[in-house]
Parts: sequence; structure tokens; C-alpha cells
Amino acid sequence: MTVRFKISACVTAILITASVIVGQSPRPASSGMKLRDLDFETIKLSYIQTDRAIAILKSMGYSVIEFDASSSKEVAGDYKFTPKETPNLNPLAITRAQLPVIIKLPDTESTSLVIKEKTAKAKKGSALGANLGGLPMEKMTTGEPMQRLLIGYRPGNFKPVAELMEFLQNEIDVPASQILLEALVIELDSDQIDELGIDFRKQGSGYTAAFPPPDSETGAINPFNIVMDRTLFGSAETFKASVDALVSSQAGEILSKPSVLVLDGRQARIQIGQQIPIVRTTSTDFASEKSVDYIPVGIVLNLRPRINQSGTRITIQVETIISETAERIGTSAAAGVLEAPVINNRRVQSIVRVANNTPFIIGGLISKKMTDNEGGIPILMDIPFLGRLFTFSTQQETRKEVIVVITPHIITEQENNFSRVIPQDSELFNAFGNQSFPNSYRLQHNDVFDLSFIHESPIFNQLLESIKKEAKRDPTISVTEPYKSFLDGRIPGEDILVRRMIWEIIRKMEYYKYVEQDKVLFFLDAPDDPAGFTIRPLKPYIKSAVKNKPLKLSYTVRGKSTIEKPFVRPTAQTDYVRIEKEFKQTLKKYNVRGNKPQDDVFTILIGESAHQRQLYEVLILKKVLELNPDLSLNLEYFQPGIEILFPSPDVLEKNYHIVDRNAAKYFYEINDYYGAFEEVFNRNTSELSHLLK
Repeated sequence: MTVRFKISACVTAILITASVIVGQSPRPASSGMKLRDLDFETIKLSYIQTDRAIAILKSMGYSVIEFDASSSKEVAGDYKFTPKETPNLNPLAITRAQLPVIIKLPDTESTSLVIKEKTAKAKKGSALGANLGGLPMEKMTTGEPMQRLLIGYRPGNFKPVAELMEFLQNEIDVPASQILLEALVIELDSDQIDELGIDFRKQGSGYTAAFPPPDSETGAINPFNIVMDRTLFGSAETFKASVDALVSSQAGEILSKPSVLVLDGRQARIQIGQQIPIVRTTSTDFASEKSVDYIPVGIVLNLRPRINQSGTRITIQVETIISETAERIGTSAAAGVLEAPVINNRRVQSIVRVANNTPFIIGGLISKKMTDNEGGIPILMDIPFLGRLFTFSTQQETRKEVIVVITPHIITEQENNFSRVIPQDSELFNAFGNQSFPNSYRLQHNDVFDLSFIHESPIFNQLLESIKKEAKRDPTISVTEPYKSFLDGRIPGEDILVRRMIWEIIRKMEYYKYVEQDKVLFFLDAPDDPAGFTIRPLKPYIKSAVKNKPLKLSYTVRGKSTIEKPFVRPTAQTDYVRIEKEFKQTLKKYNVRGNKPQDDVFTILIGESAHQRQLYEVLILKKVLELNPDLSLNLEYFQPGIEILFPSPDVLEKNYHIVDRNAAKYFYEINDYYGAFEEVFNRNTSELSHLLK
């Protein structure tokens, strides 16, 4: 979203004054425009930092104004900014060749409410490092958004700015791909590991292995890694079945099955385990002081993936740490440690390159466990001296090996279905009936229509190609409505299809039962009333309707607002009409699309209980849209996994519901959603075709 405005003369004066304060002499004015005489466009960067974007733009020859920041001595956390222009750029005499001018808006300092104290007293601190009294909020409070650029251009000549915006959005400020890393940590008996179908002693078809030689002194086997091919085990499902079989036979145990979504090139860290406390005692000649330290024990996965140019292979830095406590050893207090654990630690560090959706294994994390088992014959084993004859003890050694299976999946920004990163279709993820929090419904796959026919339409594709060609010729097209919406993937009338899908969810949940008939109202013309309208309950009007002669409520925008009457309430025209052939054809007859949206006429027909239920569901649809103001009614956004807030049943039962023009519009659209979509699509695309010609 961009905002255009004129920069005030006051701001420019402040900038010039600042340069004088720091000792810079103002440059003499020459022929050209002043900075304050330009028009300005604000661009908010979404993914890249302003400093990096400006560095690229400066290398391309753009004129840039930045700022040097120095701390203010008057207020803590405040700064003084001094402008620093590109060489040969004079804010009082800007030539046409130097336009557009890019001004970096100073970033707001990101501050935390929790900071570390730097005093000597704080360094000693308490064991938990907590300041229960809070911290002084010395920083200035500001609501300025971050990462913005201010573009100055010659009034009436927006084309260079449009070209710059297109370059920023398509080449510099682009989102990084995301990678879903699925991990499976399994602990197996070393004797049973061959059941996985891999011979760890040699390489085989379908996978490659790296086996370092055994340690020359101890003979211990060093960790290794195996990279699987897509054809290994026949399929990934076969491998999972082998793992499940080992787990079910108690030969193996799944220690963890984490997954994490991470940006391309960023580090992901998964840590599962415990914090083991260790009590330390520091003794001096005068006193002793105790403190508690915590050591993390468990499973740690450090991963940093990087996608190649073609998006088919991934290079991953991997660090796997498996640690566990073996026993605890007590020592004397004089030693300074009251009690400390013995921790077994197994670590593997590696760099691998695999294809997308291809698992790889990290193995060789072997540990030995000695188990002492003691038992005997009850009662007899408790007899003094003779009891030893009736007891037994055994010592068993078990070798455990941990393998880690990691599977990367590339999730691109263009994908509409993030099936790997959203929960499965289950009622478990819906929240209804909670008195303290709003009800919510998570969109599932079967809630979304298959609307691929829209993008397959030759007329739609032809129009889109025409707009793209025109945008290449004139870049201002790409930032001007209605072309911009088309280029951003918006489709005229798609909001009708989205509302129909939401209505289907409301219908499936039978939410209409919570609407009280006596609390459904509508506005009716009343010439004798000072307001010009009156509010009536709808129930008596519905009772007078029959199947073949339903109630008709028509809404038009009638009248004009005046000083005496600034607001015009769209009231309903009531009548009882006869069904000609079938209900939907009659409904379509009384719903008319005009040349402009304000000329549209919307009508509700209620002749039987099914139509009454549809009206109540439409009233709930209005409530749902009010509860979700940030819900984008476009097909690209409306995908499985989105959470939609629903009104609670008690709110629907207690509140009144108004049947207005929007309700009539939605009532018609849910009954003939495809026809209504076509009408809006044809009206808007005809306007686009006319503008292009």
C-alpha cells in the first residue's frame, strides 16, 4: 500500500537548518527545482532492509538522501538526524536528470521492555537474573512504521517512480522461499537396525554413504551419514512402514518427531529435553554462597538450509546432538559442587545436498547402557544370612543407536495450497463453546471450491496478457487501479465466490438455529416519520407469504443526501409476487445489475421455510464478515488453514438482526453465485477493455 503526499516546506527548512547547525555551509541555489516542490510517494519495503535496498539503488546511479544519527543529550533514547546527500545533489536545485530522489526515512529504534543492566551490582545478580521491580522505560515511544522509502518526483511525471517501484517489488524486495524440515529421531537396538533395509557396512543402489574409518586408538566407529535417493525402499511410505514395524515390535522407540518452517538461508533450531539443575557452592574465608545453573539435556537439531537457483536441490548444514544423564555423583560440599550429573553426549556435524522432498539419514550415534537386575524368591530372600541363597543378580549390556531422518520440503510463495504446513482436516482444530474466547473455525480442503476454470478462460488470459503488455510500455499501469488488482492476481467478482464458500460452512454447522425470529428487523418507508423510515419486525410479513406467492423485499439506493438529511437509509419495498417458472429464475428477474454498483437492485424472496433459513444464514454471514475485518475476500488468500472467527450462539440469540441492502445482495449471490460472479466479472472487464483501447 502506498501513500502520496506533498512534503511540507517546514520539513525541508528543518533539514537545511540541521545541515547549518552541524557546520555545513548551504550550497548556493542554481537552476532547478527545490526538494519541497516535488511530489512524493512513500514505499514500504516488505522483505529487505532499507540500507540494503539503498546500497543497490545508489550503485545504479539513483539520487539518495540518507541521515547520520547522533544521540541526543536532552532526552534518553532520542536522536538528531543530519541529512547526507549523494554527491552533486543540491536539495535547493534538483535537475531533471537527478529525479527521482530517494529519501530514506529514519528507522525507529527497536527496543525491548527487558534489557540487561550493566551495573556492577546487576552483574552479580540473583541466580535467576530477574528484576522484580521492573525497568525504567527511558526510550521514546513512537508508532512509526519501519523500512520505508520516500520517493520525490517531478509533479505530473509519475512514470520514473512507477519504474522504480516495479524494480523494487520484482527484483529487490522479493520474499525468500520457505523450507519445511521434518525430522524423525529414532532409537533402535543395534542388533535390529538391519531391519530398516539398509546395510550400513557398504553402499547400495538408491543411496550414497560416507563412512569415516574407525578411530585408530580406541577402534570406536565414527558417525556417518547416508543420503537417500527417491527410489530407496520403493517409496517413502515403505520406509515409514519399516520404522513403524520396528517401533511396534519394541525394537525401536521414536524419541521425537519435530518439524519446523524456516526461511531460505536462515537457521532453524529444535530442542527437546530437560534442564538439569546443578547446585554450586562458592566458599570464601568469611562465607559461602550457593547458586543454581541449568544444563540442557535431550535432543538438539541445528539446521540451516539453502535452496539452489532452480529450486530442485537443497544444501543443508546439520548439527545433531543427543545427550542424556547417566547417573548422579555426590561429592563433598568443600568441592564446590553438591551434586552433579554424568552426561552422555553424542554429536554429529555434517553438510549434505539433497533433492527436494528427499529424506537423508544421520546415524552412528551409538551408546552403551549397563543394566543391573536383582531379584529373588519373596519372603525367603529376606531371611538373614540364608536369604542370599534365594536371590540372584544379572548385568545386561544393551547397545542403542539413534538415527535421525530429515526430509526437506520447499514451500514457494506462489503455492496456493500449503498442505504440508497446515494441520490436517479435523474438528480438533476448531474452537466452539468456549465462554472466554471467540469461536473459531479452521478452513479445510473440502470447504474450498475448485475454481480452476477461471484461470483457464481464454478471455481472462487474453485480458491479463493485454494488461501486462501495456504495463511494460507504461509502468504507471502496474500501480494504477483497476490494472494493479489484475496484475496482483485479483479477479473481479471473486468476493462473491468467497462469500458463497463461507455461507456453505455456516449452512453445514446449522448456525441458523440460533437466530430468534422476533429479533429480525428491517427498514420500511414512513413518509410521516421525521426520519423518513420506520423499523419493523419481519416475522409478520413472512407469515403472510405462501410458496407460490413469496414476500419480496427490494432494495435500491433512492434519494440524495442533503444538509438537512445527510444520511439516506436504504429502505425496503415490500410486495408479494407470483413465482413464474421456478424460484431462482424469479429471484434473478428482480435482481438487476446496473452500469455502476450504486445502480444495482437487490431483492429477497421468502416463500417457504428453506428461503427463511437462507435469510438467517445470510444474516450470520454478515456477522462473520464483521468479526473478520482482515479476512481478504479473494481466492488467492482463501485457502485451507485460515482461521475464521464465528459469533457465539448466545450472542446470536440475544442480538437483533437487520435485513438491509447488503443482506439482500448476499441472499441473491448465494442462490445464483455463478451468475452473479459472471455479471460482476463482465461489467469490470468491459471497463478494463474500454480503458485499454
